[in-house]
Amino acid sequence: MRKLSVSVCGFFLVGIFLVSGCASVKPVLNPASEEESLDREQTKILSIAKGLLGTQYRFGGTNPNTGFDCSGYVAYVYSKAVGISLPRQSREQIETGTPVADSLQAGDMVYFKISEQNRSRRPDWHTGIYIGKGNFIHAPRTAGAVNIQDISLPYWKKRFVGARRLL
Repeated sequence: MRKLSVSVCGFFLVGIFLVSGCASVKPVLNPASEEESLDREQTKILSIAKGLLGTQYRFGGTNPNTGFDCSGYVAYVYSKAVGISLPRQSREQIETGTPVADSLQAGDMVYFKISEQNRSRRPDWHTGIYIGKGNFIHAPRTAGAVNIQDISLPYWKKRFVGARRLL
């Protein structure tokens, strides 16, 4: 009887692991295989980006001491991590690097169209850095702080325009 209860328990545990594994799969704008190992540059980008979590938003901000806006944050991270100098504004940043056609990789710059038009009749753009597993890191808005978001949330998914690979 003891062997039977252990076997039943084992099958039960295997079933739980299978079900929980299926539940954790997120559909995310074609991410690369999450099992790929990160190279040195990607690791540095993610380390610096995550080290700035909680830094306050500041319109026009370009450093951690006074705060960041989205494009200032992205430019700062790439400059410190890998020495890449990016344009200051989001609408210029999204024209740098190579468009990502199929799979997002950690370290890719992601961009979103936040509004159709502003007073200057140009769209407002928002940038962040894809960190893997369906998440990106960014400096969100006034009264916010650098944080991590799920790129498949309806708000972001609806506004996602593309990604650029800078490495």
